[in-house]
Amino acid sequence: MPLTLGANALAYPNECRRASFMNALIRFYFALTPRLQAFIILRDGLQCLEYARQADHPYHWLQAASDVQTSLLGGHGRKLVIPELIALLKSIREHLHELAEKHPDFSDKITSACDTIIQYEDDIRQCILPALNFLSEDGLIKAWGNANQKQDFLAHKLNFPQVLPIFWQSLKLQETLAESLQELHSIVMHIDHMLNDFVQWESKTAEEGHAQITPSRDQTYGLLIIGLDTKWVERGIVPDFSGNRLAIRMRFQAWKVGEAQSTVHDDIPYQIMLVPIV
Repeated sequence: MPLTLGANALAYPNECRRASFMNALIRFYFALTPRLQAFIILRDGLQCLEYARQADHPYHWLQAASDVQTSLLGGHGRKLVIPELIALLKSIREHLHELAEKHPDFSDKITSACDTIIQYEDDIRQCILPALNFLSEDGLIKAWGNANQKQDFLAHKLNFPQVLPIFWQSLKLQETLAESLQELHSIVMHIDHMLNDFVQWESKTAEEGHAQITPSRDQTYGLLIIGLDTKWVERGIVPDFSGNRLAIRMRFQAWKVGEAQSTVHDDIPYQIMLVPIV
């Protein structure tokens, strides 16, 4: 796969600039290193948290807040994500320096991107404390987490079904957390766009719904991204991954209403991107 830096990787993300073809792709991620896995989990948690806030869904917000809390404070087998995020930024910066040496015509833009990443490292160290304090001290989030540990998934014993809608409107805890996470959210989303823009898509077909992906051993990769046309996802068809960074097995599964999950045996066209960041 050719190693080329996409134009958008050197600028702030702008969805309007993405081609309609790319907008039609649903992206699925398979992390090839623990660091990228920690990043993807944090990104998903922050995205779900913001979606729940904007959509006015308190229970969704509580679940996402608890997930982000686990990433930031550790627990449930997860490492603390901030050291992993700082290390990821350093890895991206080192890779950009290598690209600048190979492509001197783009050296100025790449150097500017490196300067931005250095600033991100400082910003994260400065902005993370308010979010950590909120997530570790907020009684409502802690109470909901404790209820879930006791298999009380709606916190019935704490009367959450009755009081949560009122708390949501009156206490506005979602706005306080959003404000404390704003800088981190912006940085993570920008880094996510950069990771999605490091290399070009390559078209492939999963014959009878199966594919074997073997990354080149001449290059170290940290993330596999699969792009699938929306029409397949609308039919309930999604990829399932297994394996490791040396050999990834992908098979497509179908989700049908009222039926068990089943393996797809059709030929499925897809796009693939291996990201050389670890």
